[in-house]
Amino acid sequence: MLRASRSSLLRWTLGATVLFCLIAPAVARAQQQPETTSEDPVAALRREIEELKQTYEQRIGDLEKRIAELEGTPQTATAPPAPPAESEDAELADLRAAAAAASGESQEGGPTTGTVPEPAETEQASVFGSERNLSSLNPEISITGDVAGFTTNQGPEDFNAREFELAFQSALDPYSMTKWILSFNPEEGVDIEEGYVGYTGLPGGLHLLAGKFRQEFGALNRWHLHALPQLDYPLVVQRYFGEEGLAQTGLSATWLLPRPWATANEVTLELTDGENDAFGGESFERLVGLAHLKNFWDVSPATYLEWGLSGVAGGNGTGGDSRVYGTDFTFHWQPPQRAKTREVTWRTELLRSERDDETGIRQKAWGGYSYVESLVAQNLYAGVRYDRVEDPFLPDNTIEGWFPNLTWWQSEFVRLRGEYGYVKDDLMDGPERRFSFQIVWSAGPHKHETY
Repeated sequence: MLRASRSSLLRWTLGATVLFCLIAPAVARAQQQPETTSEDPVAALRREIEELKQTYEQRIGDLEKRIAELEGTPQTATAPPAPPAESEDAELADLRAAAAAASGESQEGGPTTGTVPEPAETEQASVFGSERNLSSLNPEISITGDVAGFTTNQGPEDFNAREFELAFQSALDPYSMTKWILSFNPEEGVDIEEGYVGYTGLPGGLHLLAGKFRQEFGALNRWHLHALPQLDYPLVVQRYFGEEGLAQTGLSATWLLPRPWATANEVTLELTDGENDAFGGESFERLVGLAHLKNFWDVSPATYLEWGLSGVAGGNGTGGDSRVYGTDFTFHWQPPQRAKTREVTWRTELLRSERDDETGIRQKAWGGYSYVESLVAQNLYAGVRYDRVEDPFLPDNTIEGWFPNLTWWQSEFVRLRGEYGYVKDDLMDGPERRFSFQIVWSAGPHKHETY
């Protein structure tokens, strides 16, 4: 009886043990499941990064140890023959690349720590040729053509080859450059429109010119004829300085002020001989002096303002003196986001002429112009200019003009313009009405340059 009880107790105990072994793992998994699902994803990511970091550090340590063994193991007589230098260098390069890739750095940067510099005997210095690029010594060459056709109320006129330009520009040395512009036209033949040497790298923002150049008077006198926003120079510039504006031979110094009261201020002083319609006395018999102050304000990313003051004085070739004073103002608006389709320029200039006539009487006259030009569509400009000027020798005689125009930039190489001109002169029987068509083309690095 006692033996039967013991046998039953043993069977019950074994059954309970087996049941516990089957149930315990399921209960444990059920208890661990919420912890796994509730684990913070950021913490899990950090744990994985830390494991990867330890793995990479171990790999880098093994690679560095291998590199040290290859570079530092002495060669003995019993050691196996050393591999060729080229294969050893290749193996070292492969090991360095693998180490850099494992550490997350570029091959150029190299491993961060424990790297051994490449042996001196394997370094290859860069070798540069001593030959010079002869083409860089050649001047830059540009050509420009300006042809216009006219018809007036006084009768039709043929096409006029107004001007052809051949321009050369080159750096002479690190301190100076030169520029030559030869002009060809049927009336005057060949003429040197500009030819000067310039020093641009002087200290203090100083820029020097020596030779023949278009002078810094007002806003448009410095521009070349083919680059003007209208067909011709304003009437006041033609009446006071001649059809081609003010251009003489001498010296010019331009200084960018170090402490401007605007965004930028520039002062120009020029000393030239008298070879202009308003000035006489060539060969420096009576010099002509010019002063110009330019003030520039960068108002916004889309707008800038420019205001200038000018004055020029000298002998007029008849024993008397000539003086011309002027002020100019420019407003320019061009939003960067719509620069190809929106642009407005408004420019105004006022001049006063004081010139002694042949009898010694000083004649005083006023003149000026104002124009607006707008980009109305891509590559298409529309504008109008108004001129009013008193004759420098007959101030009672007034000339007025209106010049609306339409300009299409076919490309940066070709420009076409149509213009209507209405000019009223008190000495003429009636106003002159003129229709004109202009085409300007240019080849070379300097396209339709304004100066």
